[in-house]
Amino acid sequence: MFGQFINNYALIFVLVFFILILAGLLAFYLHVAGFTLIEVILLVAFPLIAFFSALPVVGSTITEFTGDLSGTVLATAKVFDVPLIRLGHTIIGVNAVGFFIPMLVTLNMLMQKRIPQMKFYILVVIIAAVSYLYSFFQPGLGVVIYLFAIPPILAAGIAFMFRKMKGSENINTALLAYAGATIGVLVGADLLNIFKLVKYDWERPTLVSVGGGSMLDALFLAGMVALFADFLFRSQEERIVGKLVKVFREVWRR
Repeated sequence: MFGQFINNYALIFVLVFFILILAGLLAFYLHVAGFTLIEVILLVAFPLIAFFSALPVVGSTITEFTGDLSGTVLATAKVFDVPLIRLGHTIIGVNAVGFFIPMLVTLNMLMQKRIPQMKFYILVVIIAAVSYLYSFFQPGLGVVIYLFAIPPILAAGIAFMFRKMKGSENINTALLAYAGATIGVLVGADLLNIFKLVKYDWERPTLVSVGGGSMLDALFLAGMVALFADFLFRSQEERIVGKLVKVFREVWRR
C-alpha cells in the first residue's frame, strides 16, 4: 500500500516536471520568435495555472488526472465557460482560456502592427475556407475539424511563402502564421457553423462554448500547431535550432 502511494506520487512528480519542462521550452521559443512577455504569459503560464486551479472545482485529484489527462482538461475547461446569449435552447458562450487568450494575443499583434494587415486578411480568408470545408457538427461534441492539423500547417506554409515575395523579407512568419491560423479557424470552424448549433433541437438548454475545449480546443491549438509548422519550415533555412542554442547559452551565462 505504502509502495503504491510512493509510486503514484513519483509518477505525479515526473509528469508535472515534464509538463513544466515543455512549458519552459515553449515559452523560450515564443520569446525568440517575437512574442512579447505578456503574450508568452497568456499562452503558457496562464493556461497551466488555470488548469491546476480548476482541478479542485471539478473534483479531480492530482492522482486521477494522471490516468485521463485529456478528460480532466476538458472537465476543467467547463469551469471557464462564460455564457453570453440565449437563442431558444442554445446558449452561446465563450471559454476564458480557449477563446479569450488566442483573441487577445492576436488583437495585440494587430494593434501593434507587428504583422502585415493585408496579408493577414488574405491568410484568414484562405484558412477560414479550408477550416469550414474540414469541419462538421456532431451532437454531443459540437463543431469538429476533420484532419485538424491541416489548416494551421497551411497557414504556416502560406506565411512562409508570403515572406518569399519581393519586399516582404522582414515578415515575422511565426506571428503571421499564429494569427492567421487562430482567426481563420475561429471564422471557418466556429462562426460559420453557429447556425447549425442554433438550429439543432437540443431538447433542453445547452451551452455551446466557442473555444470550449480550453487548451485542447481547436481554436487554441491552431496557433500552437501553426507555430510548430513554422518552426519546421524555417529551421533549415535560418538554422533556428542553432539560434535557440546560442540564446539559451547567453541566458544561462547571466
